[in-house]
Amino acid sequence: MTQQTHTETSMRPEQSIHAMQHSMQSCIEDCMNCHQVCLQTAMNYCLNTGGKHVEPEHFRLMMNCAEICQTSANFMLSNSRFHMRTCAVCAEICEACAADCRQIGGMDECVQACQNCAESCRQMASGTQH
Repeated sequence: MTQQTHTETSMRPEQSIHAMQHSMQSCIEDCMNCHQVCLQTAMNYCLNTGGKHVEPEHFRLMMNCAEICQTSANFMLSNSRFHMRTCAVCAEICEACAADCRQIGGMDECVQACQNCAESCRQMASGTQH
């Protein structure tokens, strides 16, 4: 019984590292997707639609969201010791962008990408994995 417990205990760090790597990879993918969706939506849909879609505050928020998502992905890819902090800011900006896009309307893909990224980044910032 003692040996089995010792074996289980010794496997936990490896499982934890694997879970963290999987969680980080998932967060990187969510960040890259959000970057792409926000940038494409802003530059194509919003500019073509006009009106509220190109008001400075909204357009700036979409561009900020795309930029912080790319930055957060880069910090995780480089294994920066600051990635938890960039992910915390990324989650905050993604939540704001999702709310703004939802309010203006017509940008469901952007809302979803921002919500997914915000959730992944929130988990990464807190050190929890799913």
